Amino acid sequence: MIEYDRVYDESEYSRCPYCSGELEWVTIEQKVKDCPECDCIMYWDEDDECWECSNCEHRIYSDEDDYDSILES
Repeated sequence: MIEYDRVYDESEYSRCPYCSGELEWVTIEQKVKDCPECDCIMYWDEDDECWECSNCEHRIYSDEDDYDSILES
């Protein structure tokens, strides 16, 4: 039977169920830029060394440090 009145306890999920090793949370920071064409998000394209929009594919050829904000995931 499922217990619906249990409170979520984060400590229950802090160890691996197989080896009991402690789990580490990894956060990824990604620099993003606002697209001037469609107001969507632009990501840095390392191959072409430019900012490319994820929606309209507009490109801006500037420096990687020319970002507007940082997304954390």
